[in-house]
Amino acid sequence: MKISKYGIDLTRLTENDIELVRKWRNSPEIQQFMEFREEITPEMQQQWFVSVNNVNNFYFIIHYKDQKIGLINTSNVNWEDVSSEGGIFLWDDKYYETFVPVWASLIELETTFLVFGATASYIKTLKDNPRAIKLNTHLGYILMADQEEVYNQQYLLTRENFMNKSKKIRKAAAMLADPGKEELVIEFDKKEIESGFAGFMESKMDKTHLRVSEEGGAGMRFFFTLA
Repeated sequence: MKISKYGIDLTRLTENDIELVRKWRNSPEIQQFMEFREEITPEMQQQWFVSVNNVNNFYFIIHYKDQKIGLINTSNVNWEDVSSEGGIFLWDDKYYETFVPVWASLIELETTFLVFGATASYIKTLKDNPRAIKLNTHLGYILMADQEEVYNQQYLLTRENFMNKSKKIRKAAAMLADPGKEELVIEFDKKEIESGFAGFMESKMDKTHLRVSEEGGAGMRFFFTLA
């Protein structure tokens, strides 16, 4: 599964990339902002991947300018009310203070709220991680009640708040993106079609904003025009 917009690609994590993620997740630069700070072994990483490689968890490698620069996720999806938990970290530090994490988050949240009809997204951020707090609040996340004194604080983003808060950011991103990169494109490969994964995901889509879909030998693609 690949999601593309604004010149950024999010490709669903496969077993081929879990060692890359483990390497950076164990780095001091990333580890210091995680609640779990023990060294993650290859065995632990493999067990974790098996536990999240399903239709309730979506971990994506962030690709920008043909480079793998980070990981973003929508996890613990509740398909009843379509709520989930989110998270992001970049290992390429030259993109920390740029539009890239904002745009990657926009892609994930547009997909979550506008394609799959989510009602809420939750995220946890350490209270001494100002960069993450700034990003989250910029997108419309609000600190939940009784979280002021909690170290790993929980934030909530509703669909309504996302639409209101992100309107100007999304408009700017669409204007600044390269021509032809304004639509949100979701792709499934042949293996995902054969396994039934693509069919399941399609059944959950709200196609109100779907412009066109294509299917061929290589897979399926859905093109969404999101206002």
